[in-house]
Amino acid sequence: MKTGELRGIDRYSTFGLRDEWMPLIFTHEDKWYEKNNLGPVQVKAVRSWLADAGLMAGKRVTPLFRRIRELYFLEPVAAWQILWVNLYHGSPIVKLFCDHVGFDEYLDKNGVIETIRADLGDLKDSTIKNPVSALINMFENSRLGAILSMGKTRNTQIKRIHLDDLDHHVVAYALYKLAEEIDTWEIELEYLYGDDCPGGPFRLFGISEESLTLKLQESPSITLTDGVIHLDGRSSTEILDGYISSLRTYSTERPDLNPEDVRFRDKLNESIIREPEKLLGERRDDLEGFLKGFSLRELRIRYASTVNPEVSYDDPHDSGPDIRVALILRIHDGMPPATLEGPDNVLMVSPDASMTAETYELLLDHMTLLLSSGDSEHGEVAERIISAWVGDMMDSGFQWYLNGESGREDKLYGLSELINSELSRRIFHSGPENLPEIRGNRNLWKTGNYPKVFEIFFFSENLEEFKRKTGSGLFRFVAHILRGPRGDWIVDENLNLLPEVYHPLKTMVDVTVEKFSRGDLDPVAEMRFLSRPPYGLKGDMIGHAVVSFILRTLRGHMVKDGRLLEDEEFRVLKQRIIEGWE
Repeated sequence: MKTGELRGIDRYSTFGLRDEWMPLIFTHEDKWYEKNNLGPVQVKAVRSWLADAGLMAGKRVTPLFRRIRELYFLEPVAAWQILWVNLYHGSPIVKLFCDHVGFDEYLDKNGVIETIRADLGDLKDSTIKNPVSALINMFENSRLGAILSMGKTRNTQIKRIHLDDLDHHVVAYALYKLAEEIDTWEIELEYLYGDDCPGGPFRLFGISEESLTLKLQESPSITLTDGVIHLDGRSSTEILDGYISSLRTYSTERPDLNPEDVRFRDKLNESIIREPEKLLGERRDDLEGFLKGFSLRELRIRYASTVNPEVSYDDPHDSGPDIRVALILRIHDGMPPATLEGPDNVLMVSPDASMTAETYELLLDHMTLLLSSGDSEHGEVAERIISAWVGDMMDSGFQWYLNGESGREDKLYGLSELINSELSRRIFHSGPENLPEIRGNRNLWKTGNYPKVFEIFFFSENLEEFKRKTGSGLFRFVAHILRGPRGDWIVDENLNLLPEVYHPLKTMVDVTVEKFSRGDLDPVAEMRFLSRPPYGLKGDMIGHAVVSFILRTLRGHMVKDGRLLEDEEFRVLKQRIIEGWE
């Protein structure tokens, strides 16, 4: 690789593009970099990945962006494979990886650097470590992990695997991108497996020659004659458009069912009406991943149909720090529209999208024959119908209901944004999401140990020392727990809470102090209330900070065996309290 092509290779820090960030990006399009809860370094990394994948040009999304969004909600794995093809042709680190890393052995980060070293010119190892780390991070946090085998060791080890089960459309897209790169629509099969080929399905996915030959036979725009692949004059964009269109195409002719099949079909329908999640099959995980998106809190999703819209939870009165979501599905247009009402603190959501009654009948036919005969052709039709429904659902509007309030929104894939910006605060109205700076950085919401947080929030002698200790990194953001929504401090110079302040932290401190004023109570049991509405603390950096500050307030007042607790006992107590929430 030429030195000029390597310039700026360290543009991702150590962050790869992640599945959980895609709904955020798809929701806000051009404005995603302004409306997000990522850290500033992560924003810069994501912008670089999107640009290298051809999804953004400058600050504007490209036509490819919307194509990838549609494909993502239909077939997310394939969408990531298309992104991988684009990244090979746009990202120096992806190209280096595919060009040099083989399929034979596990490599850790240093092993990958050593393998690509021959093409690094005079670049130092320190320059290449970040992009290699970012690439591995993307494998760990996206569906691109499927192109690898991950070794379970302390230092992540990866081994490329041969993907022979690629969809023929992905194979075709990789070939057309290669053709555009080398400016020829006739490619020798042998060339694809040589060292000098700048792309193609083998270089990117390791597909065997035997499997590739079979895939080429499935592609109407490609012919293979005497070892030469002939591509017609279409562009890679047209190939992608054809792929997306094909995912919504299936025969509408209903298959024949015998009397026994009809009886089974009726029972299947009854089962689906009772438990509509059964209809989703493997797409359930996809759908829930789309809905959870970049939500700061975990979503506990239950399903019901508009025919029977009631949902049940193990403990209807205790959601802990999570948000309970009831997804009420109008499976087909012959079912009644949703009427949303539910228990307290349960978010009821009903998407507008539904199948036609005729399509649902066709789906039941094919599911019945699939389950009774195991015929994969029926499974393929059923999968297409369900995938199209999920894709329509994510792109549709929806109704919501929560604690006596209701509303409508335009896109279901924006649900996690709505939860973060508005709805979460209607459940946790004394929770940390009420502070804009805390809500604005999702890294604060990741569970962990965070011993330094205790040092800062428990041991700081005064505000000046606290400011010094929280002047950089994530500590700069978590310090806003002691600030109001406008950035003003809610403590005096000695870190005592100001009396005339309305603030989530002060509410939590006051309620806790009031509880302990009643007598000698078990702090682990008594402080479980902080993990429930309206507070919703959990074992993330925020939870560690709040509990540390509350214990600081109780310092000198908590007694054990007739003596005051010592500082190190408070450290252990803080950990026990947070573990008690789990």
